[in-house]
Amino acid sequence: MKAKSLLIGFLTGTVVAGAATLLSTPSSGKDLRTRIKTNTEEIKTTIDELKVKMQNIKDDTMEASQISKETVKTFISDVQVVIENWKREIEPNKNELLKNVQEIESSLKELEAASPTSKNS
Repeated sequence: MKAKSLLIGFLTGTVVAGAATLLSTPSSGKDLRTRIKTNTEEIKTTIDELKVKMQNIKDDTMEASQISKETVKTFISDVQVVIENWKREIEPNKNELLKNVQEIESSLKELEAASPTSKNS
């Protein structure tokens, strides 16, 4: 949007400046018509060049956007693989910790059952 506004402003300024220069410079009618024709052709050429450049910018932007989308998808996929690998790697440790906690709980229950309670004393 900003590039389009800039282009419109540039073209408007070029046309106005060219017309002001042509109309303010003293010359014969034939010379004036020749200069107007020449300037019109230059302006058309400039507009055509700007159209080509704007199309190239648009194409480059679309390509960069597509590459960005693909890169983000690849990144997300890689992160998902890393997370899955991490989950698999911690699973044995997780099971070992749960086993240790169960053994401690069992030992505590045995100790509680074996020791006299302080309430009965």
